[in-house]
Amino acid sequence: MAEAAAQVDPKEFGYWRFCAWMGPVFMGVFIVFWGMMGHNIPPWSGDAPAADVANWFRAEANTIRLGMVVAMTFAVCYAVWGLAIGRVMGHIVAKDSILVDLQVWGAGLTVVPVLVSTSFWLTGSYRPDALPDNILQMLYDMAWLLIDLAYAVTSVQMFALGVGILKDKRANPLIPKWFAWYGIWVGFMFVAECLMPFFKSGAFARQGVLNFWIEFMIWFVWVPTLSFFALRAINRIERESRMAP
Repeated sequence: MAEAAAQVDPKEFGYWRFCAWMGPVFMGVFIVFWGMMGHNIPPWSGDAPAADVANWFRAEANTIRLGMVVAMTFAVCYAVWGLAIGRVMGHIVAKDSILVDLQVWGAGLTVVPVLVSTSFWLTGSYRPDALPDNILQMLYDMAWLLIDLAYAVTSVQMFALGVGILKDKRANPLIPKWFAWYGIWVGFMFVAECLMPFFKSGAFARQGVLNFWIEFMIWFVWVPTLSFFALRAINRIERESRMAP
C-alpha cells in the first residue's frame, strides 16, 4: 500500500513544494548558464577546428567562468527535486519500494556528470591563454562525452518513475499514465547518445538533429512537465490528508 496521506505532517507539504520547484529552477539555470553562456545550445560542432574552439575560450573566458560556476552551484537542485518526486511516489507505491529508491538515486547521480563536465569547461576558461588549442578542444570534447554518455543514470530515474506511475490504481492517477510512457520513451531514446563518439558531423554528432536537438529537447520538456504534475499531486495529497480521519 502507498503511504497514507494522514501520516504526513502538514508542515511537510511546504517543503515538498519548495523541493518540487527546484526542477524548474535547475532547468532555467541550466539553459541560460550552461547552455547559452557555455556555448552548448547548440554546442560547437564536433568537426570544428581546434583554433575556433580555443579562440572562443580565450575571448569569452569570463562569460564561460560565470556560466559554469552558476551551473555547478545549482546542479544540486536536480537531486533536491528528485527527492520531492520520491515523496509523491510514496503515495503511489509503498514508501519503501525500491522504485522510489531508484528514482531518487537516479536523480542524485545525474548531478555527478553535470558537476564533472562543467568543471572541464571551467578548467578550459581558467587559463586559456596558457593552453594550446588542442588541449582546449580536448577539454570541450571531454565535457560533452561525459555529459552525453552518462545518460544511463537519468534513464534509471525515468524508468523507475514510469513504472511507479503505471502501478497507480486510482481512477484518477496522481500523475497521468501517458506521462509515464513518455518518460520511459525518453529514457530509451537516450541510448542514441552511444553513437555520438563515432560521429563528428551529421544527425548523430553532439550538435546533430538526433543527439542534440531531439535528445536534449525531450528531456528539457520532461523536467518542467513532471514538476507541474508533481506540484499538482502534492496539492491533492495535502487535501486528502486534511480529509483523512
